[in-house]
Amino acid sequence: MQVSIEVPVFKGRFLRPCIDSVLAQTSNAWTLSLLWDGGDQQSREILDKVERERDPRIRVYFADNRGIAGARQFLSGHSTGEYILPLDDDDILPPMAIEHFLQAATEHPWASLIRGRRNFIDVEGDVVNQEPWFPFGPRNYDRGMVTDLFNQSQPYLIRRSAYNRTRGWTGFSDFMGAGEDCDIFLQLEEVAHFELVDEVLYHYRLHDRRTSDALTPAAAFEMWRRLADAVLARMGLPLKRVNDTPPFVYEALPRPAAKLEDVDFVVQRAGGPSAASLRKCGVAEDAVHEAVGVEGPGTWRMAGFRATKRRMVCFLDEHVEIETRSALETLIRALDSASADLLAPRLRGEHDALLVRPATVGLDGAEECIEGARQARGEDQKVVFPSWLLGECLLVRREVIMATGGFDERYVPASLQDVDFCIQARRRGFRCAKIPLTGVIYRGSLDANWTVSDVIELRLKWRSHPALLQP
Repeated sequence: MQVSIEVPVFKGRFLRPCIDSVLAQTSNAWTLSLLWDGGDQQSREILDKVERERDPRIRVYFADNRGIAGARQFLSGHSTGEYILPLDDDDILPPMAIEHFLQAATEHPWASLIRGRRNFIDVEGDVVNQEPWFPFGPRNYDRGMVTDLFNQSQPYLIRRSAYNRTRGWTGFSDFMGAGEDCDIFLQLEEVAHFELVDEVLYHYRLHDRRTSDALTPAAAFEMWRRLADAVLARMGLPLKRVNDTPPFVYEALPRPAAKLEDVDFVVQRAGGPSAASLRKCGVAEDAVHEAVGVEGPGTWRMAGFRATKRRMVCFLDEHVEIETRSALETLIRALDSASADLLAPRLRGEHDALLVRPATVGLDGAEECIEGARQARGEDQKVVFPSWLLGECLLVRREVIMATGGFDERYVPASLQDVDFCIQARRRGFRCAKIPLTGVIYRGSLDANWTVSDVIELRLKWRSHPALLQP
């Protein structure tokens, strides 16, 4: 694995120590890219000298000033490492920063971003006893939306495959292109969750010409407000920001009742019984999306989702049959009545046996449990809110997939991707529900399809969030 260390250059006063801190890394798994972005004369002279040295690990670029976001966008577009590490021209890296970041990346390959701690140094490079300006911990969410946008700072390592699923670095032109760091955090957590390294891996320099000093607290609050409102619109969350300073508070907006006409159906196999049952129930032809030509059991959901456009999506295993249109309409209405964002019926097999799977439990492999469910009879049946749902029939509001990145096809075994998806949704503050419902029949095998190794992999992915693994 290689790390692309990327430095937009504006000032020359501390540039040489910045470059030297990269050269002093205990790991050689890095390349360094520096873009002179219309900076001062001192920085230009330093970069001219670095370019003449022709170190094969270092690339130097020169351009007119395009702002911090444009500079970062250029650098990330011209580097190739599997990971991206932004570094400012007046800061330095501790010698083991790259080594320890790569160790964390190896242990958490699913993370879109890995964040470490930073401390403060003075103009001489000595450590300053300064309280952190921003929190260091997991981000907090309300019904899919982050509340503490300020909970971010360098250093952070970005997985390039996750970065490539974003629109890249974007800042605010009226704030010198700033805001790009907060924005990339928001974009990346729509791809996958973050991991933290509780270790100082960055030295932030305090001096009287810091770029951040040119931005007032009022400007920071304005950028955070704009970013929050933009994310709400991008993900289609039915929320409205009601205060002006983070942590932000959101209120729910009214949304139309869930109706059959608002649902796209993604079915596992073209021509299978699930698709046939939908057509028998009168579902519109353009609302049924069959995963044609998709290899592997874990990829069909996302392949089908990419063809959808309606505000709700129902994923159906090829062995699930909807017996009547009324059963289908009841399932969809239940999304509202349960105040849920993800919903699944308690499936029964064709011989009225309950669908059995091992419990996620503490996911320790020591216990198994059988899903207990009563038949849906009478008004006294209660909705159960588990930490996970069975993916054979799963009804989801579109914004849940937009906020989480959807089903993890790369790092989670196919047999547990539905469980992983529900864990992702709960992490973002969405609500899962399971309802008793007649008229939805599962004609596949009732045997458990999880292995011990599958469970171990899921545990590893979510070991930093143990509460989410509880049933």
